[in-house]
Amino acid sequence: MEKETDKRIERLEGEVRALRLELDELKRGGNGFKEEVINTPDTPKQNPPEEEENHLIKLNKAASKKNKNQINKKDVPQQVQSSNLKKPTPPPSKKQRSLEEMILWLLPKIFMVILVLGVLWGLKVISDFGLLSNGLKIVLAYCLSIGLIIIGFILDLRKPDSSQIFTVVLYGGGFIIGILTTAAGAILYDVLGLYFALLLALVYIGYGVTICYVKKNQVLSIFVIFTSLLLPYLLEYMDFNGMMILLYVLIVYGFMQFVVVKYNQSITMYTSFIFSMLAVHIIWGLNDDSAGMYVISLILLNMILLLVWWELYKPFSKWRAIHEGFLFSLNGFTILLINFIADNATFPLLFLTAIYFTVALFANKRNESRIVDIAGTLSLLKIFNIIMVINAIDHLEIVLLPLSAFLGLMIGLKLNANLMKILYSILFTFFVIVHLIVDDITPFWTMEHLNYLLIFIYLIVLFLYLKRLTILEFNEEGKAKLNFSIDIYPIFIALYFFIYMYNFDTTYIAYNNAYITAIVLAVVMLASLFISEKLIGRVLKYILIFAFLITSINHIPTHFVEGVDIWLNLLVRVVYALIVIAIIVDIYMKGYLYKTWISHLKIDIDGLLTVAMVGALLLLYSLLSQLQFDSTVNYYLVVTGKTVLLFVTATMSLWMSSTKELRKVKALGYTLLAIAILKLVFSDLDSLNLVIRAFLFMVIGGIGLFLSSKLISKNTKNE
Repeated sequence: MEKETDKRIERLEGEVRALRLELDELKRGGNGFKEEVINTPDTPKQNPPEEEENHLIKLNKAASKKNKNQINKKDVPQQVQSSNLKKPTPPPSKKQRSLEEMILWLLPKIFMVILVLGVLWGLKVISDFGLLSNGLKIVLAYCLSIGLIIIGFILDLRKPDSSQIFTVVLYGGGFIIGILTTAAGAILYDVLGLYFALLLALVYIGYGVTICYVKKNQVLSIFVIFTSLLLPYLLEYMDFNGMMILLYVLIVYGFMQFVVVKYNQSITMYTSFIFSMLAVHIIWGLNDDSAGMYVISLILLNMILLLVWWELYKPFSKWRAIHEGFLFSLNGFTILLINFIADNATFPLLFLTAIYFTVALFANKRNESRIVDIAGTLSLLKIFNIIMVINAIDHLEIVLLPLSAFLGLMIGLKLNANLMKILYSILFTFFVIVHLIVDDITPFWTMEHLNYLLIFIYLIVLFLYLKRLTILEFNEEGKAKLNFSIDIYPIFIALYFFIYMYNFDTTYIAYNNAYITAIVLAVVMLASLFISEKLIGRVLKYILIFAFLITSINHIPTHFVEGVDIWLNLLVRVVYALIVIAIIVDIYMKGYLYKTWISHLKIDIDGLLTVAMVGALLLLYSLLSQLQFDSTVNYYLVVTGKTVLLFVTATMSLWMSSTKELRKVKALGYTLLAIAILKLVFSDLDSLNLVIRAFLFMVIGGIGLFLSSKLISKNTKNE
C-alpha cells in the first residue's frame, strides 16, 4: 500500500514539474525549448521542439489525456461520449423592415383598394350610359371576383416569397368585390333573389373565414370581418327576424375568434368586437323589437371578448399594459351601449359584474394578480353604474363618477397601462373641473360638499402613489431633474385645496373677503418652509411664497369692511407682518431657514433683508391706517404710532447694519430716519396736542440717543 502511494506521489511530482516547464515556456513567448531550461547536471541539454520533445511534456500530455478519459467515463453519460456535441444554433433574429420595404409591402393593398373603387365607379358609369343590363353587370363583377381568387391561387402554388403579399391582396379583393356585388344585385338592381343572394353571401363569408385561417394575415382578417358584418343590413332589408340577425352576428364574430386565437391577431380581436357591437346597435335602431335580446347579444359579445383576451394575455408580453387599457375602454363602450338600449340596465350590468367577479376569482387561484386587479376593478365600476341606474340616493352620481375615474386611474398606474393612464387622467380631470364649476357647498350636509372632500382625498392618494412609483433622474451636476409627479403635481393639490377653502370661507365665514383663506395661506406658506422637499416637492413653496406676496400687497391699502370682517382684516395684517418679521429674524440670526434653504440660494442677503423690512413696515403701517379708517383707535394714537414705527424700523435697520456688513439695510435705516424726522417736524407738530407731542418727543429722543450711542461706540471700536 505504501509503495502504491509513493508511486502516485512521484507521478504527481512529475506532472507538476512538467506543468512548470510549460508555464515557463509560455512566459518566454514559446521559445523556451531553444534555451536551457534547468541548469542541473541531471538534465540534458534541450533540443529544438522540431527534433525532439521533452519527455516530461509527453508524460504530462499522457496523464492529462488519461485523466480526461476517466472523468468522461465517470461523469458524462455514455450517449454524450459517443456523439459529437454541437452547440445549438441561436434562432435567426427577425429582420427589421426598412421604410422602403414597408412602402413596397403596402402598395399592393393600396392598389387593390383603388381597383375596387375603379370597379364600382366603372359599374356606375356603365349603368348611367345604359351600355349593359343590370344582370350582365353583376355577372361581370362576379367574374372579376372569381378571377382575382384564381390568380391568387395560381400565384400561391408557385410560392415565391415576393408573391405572398399579392396572393393575400387578391384573395381579399375577390372577397370584397363578391360581397359588394351580392349586396348590389339583391338590394340595388333587384337581379338576384333574396334567398339566393343570402346563400351566395354565406358562401363568400365561409370562403373569407377560410382564407383568413389559411393565410394568417391580420389585415385580411380585418377586411373579412368588416365586410362580413355588412350582411346584417341585407338581412334587415329581407325582413329577417331580429333574433336571426343577432345570431348571425354572434356566429361570425365567434368563428373569427378562432383565427384570432390561432395567430394572436389582437387588432382583429378589437376591431371585430367594435364592428359587432355597432352592428347590434344599428340593427336595434332599425327594429321595434324588445331590447332584451339585443342586450343579451352585447353581454355575449363581451363574454367572448373577455375569454379571447385572457387567452391572448400571455402572448401580449410587453404590450400587456396597452391591451389592459383597451379592455377597460371597450368595457366602458359596452356599458354605454347597454345603458342606451336597455330600459332598465340593472340586471344586465349585475350579470356582467358577476362575470368579471368570477374571472377575478379564477385569476386569483392561478396567482395572476394583474388579471385580479383588472377584473376586480371592472366589477367595482359596474357596481357603481348599477347604483347610479337604481338612483337610490339623490345626486349619488356626483360622487360615483369621480370615484370611478379615480379607480381606473389607480389601476392604470399600478399596471403601467399608458392608454388607461391617459384616458382616466382626462376623465378624472374633467370630472374635477366640472365639479368645481357647477357644484356648490351649500347647504353643508350635501353630496356636493362631500364630493369636495373626497376629491381632495383622491388627489392626496394619487400623489402618494405616484411618489412611490417615480424614479428620479439626475443631470450631469448630480441634481435631480424636475419631475411632474413629485414637483408639479403638489401645486394642483394646493390649488384645489385653496379653491375649496375660498368657497367655504366666502360661504360660511366672510361677507365679502376671504380673510380666513388668506390666514390659512400664510400658515401653509410658513409651514412649507420647514417641510422637506421630499414631501412637497421643490416648486410648491415658491408658488406659495408668490401667493403670499400677492396677498400681502392686496392688504396694504385700506379696505371698507363691516361686521366680523373688521377684525379678520386686522388679524390678517398682523399675521402677515409677524411672519415677515419672523423670517427677517431667522435670516439675520442665521437660523433654521437660513442654514437649510436661503444660504444655498444665489441671492443677495443684504437686499433680501432690505425688501423684507420694507414689507413688514408697509404691513404694520397699513394696519395703523386700517385702524384709523375703521375708527377703532383714537386718531392721535394712530399718528403717534406711525411715527414711532418709522423710528423703530430705522433704529433696527441701523443696529443690524452696525453688527453685520449690511450696506443696503444701513441705507434703508438712514432713509427711514430722515423720513421719520421730516414727518415728526412738518406733520406731527400741527396734528398732535401738547401732551401727546411731549410724550412722542421723549420716546423718540430716547430712541435716538440710544441709537446714536450705539453707532458711535461701534464706529470707535472699528477705528
